[in-house]
Amino acid sequence: MEENKVKYTQMNIWKKRKQKVSQDLLDKFVIRDMNAWENLNADLIITDPPFGIEFNGKNGNYHRNVDNVVDGYVEWKISEYGEKIGQLLKCVKKNLKEKGQSLIFSGWNNSNIIHNKIIQTKGLILRGKLYWVYNFAPSCKRRPAHNVYEIYWITKGDNWYYNNRCSTQHCLNGEPNLATLIFKRDYKINMPKYPTRLPFKLLQCLLEHFSKEGDLVFDPLCGSGMIGVVSHILKRDFIMGDLNEKGKIVFEHLLGYYLNKNRLTQSQNLMKW
Repeated sequence: MEENKVKYTQMNIWKKRKQKVSQDLLDKFVIRDMNAWENLNADLIITDPPFGIEFNGKNGNYHRNVDNVVDGYVEWKISEYGEKIGQLLKCVKKNLKEKGQSLIFSGWNNSNIIHNKIIQTKGLILRGKLYWVYNFAPSCKRRPAHNVYEIYWITKGDNWYYNNRCSTQHCLNGEPNLATLIFKRDYKINMPKYPTRLPFKLLQCLLEHFSKEGDLVFDPLCGSGMIGVVSHILKRDFIMGDLNEKGKIVFEHLLGYYLNKNRLTQSQNLMKW
C-alpha cells in the first residue's frame, strides 16, 4: 500500500510538471520490437542496447531517487546476448540506407560479443571505435571515478557522411579528436527517469559529426527517447522504437524540458566530477 501511494504521488508530480508536447513528435516513439522494423532507409542509426547484466537502474548507490525511475526496463540475459546482438545488427542492415552508418554503444563486459558479431555480419563494415569517458554514475565518496563506453562505428559501404566539426566543447576546446569523447552525464531531478539515458551533449556531438539537417535518425532500442529529443532540436527527422511503454512517459517529459525550456534545477553536487 505504501509503495503504491508513493508511486501515485510521484505520478501526480510528473503530471503537474509536464509541458504540452506535439502529438506528432510523440508518435515518432513507436512501441515495437526491433525485429519488426523494415526498410526505413535511415541515414544514421544510433542505439544503446541493454548491458546484458543484472541491472534495473534502481540500485541504491546511484545518484537518483529510485521512485523516479520508471518500470518496464528489460535486461538481456548473458546467455542470449549474442543472439540479441545478432538480431540488432540484422535490424541495422535492414533499415540503413546504402550510404548510411550506425553507432552502437557498448558498456560492461559484452563488448567482445558485439565486436565479433559485427565482423561476422555480411554487408556491414566495422570502421572503428570511439570511446566515451564519463563520470561514474554510482556514488564514490573517497575519490572521483569515471567509466568508459565503447561506440562501434559501422557502415554498409565505402561512402558515408562526416562533418569535421561540431558545436560542443569537443570541437570548441582544442583540436577535435573522435577517438575519445569526454562528456559528463547530465543529471536531472524531480522528473521521471529511464534506467539508462545518454547525455544531450554527447548525442549532439555525434549527430553533428555523423549526420546533417534533414537526415533520418533511427533508434530501435530507444529507452527514454533521448535520440529523438536531440534529433528534433538539431533539425533531423527521427523514428524510434522500444518495447517499454513507460519509456514514452520519460520521452514526453524530456521533450517538455528541452522544447519548453522548463529547466528543472540540476543538483550541482551531482554535476561535480
